[in-house]
Amino acid sequence: MYRSHDLPYAKDILFTDSTASCDAENHVITFMLTVTVGGAVPLAVIISKSQTQLDYVHGFKSVLETLGDQAFGGLKEPKIVMTDDSLAERQALKEVFPSAKLLLCSFHVGQAVWRWLWEKKKQYNKRT
Repeated sequence: MYRSHDLPYAKDILFTDSTASCDAENHVITFMLTVTVGGAVPLAVIISKSQTQLDYVHGFKSVLETLGDQAFGGLKEPKIVMTDDSLAERQALKEVFPSAKLLLCSFHVGQAVWRWLWEKKKQYNKRT
């Protein structure tokens, strides 16, 4: 993953996605990926205890500390970060990468709207 930070798009765009409850102790795995002509390539994998803003900040900062001047093609932060709608993750990204533009993944936007529409407390006429 160290070498992947030298790839052309590593400085341009970062995709982050977290998966929770991966084991008996409910650890969270956060993947940091960039794009290549062959598909997504991992830039880092972070394992944390929870999905709090503080946990994300520690994880993102540890990636920067580990990579030093090589992080994100030498820029030390990506230009664009694409995420889901996790407020804690987005706030941590803003704190650690203040110049990066944060975008929401279109899949996760649609998923959030779908979940909101189908909440049981909503009284909409649901058609199948």
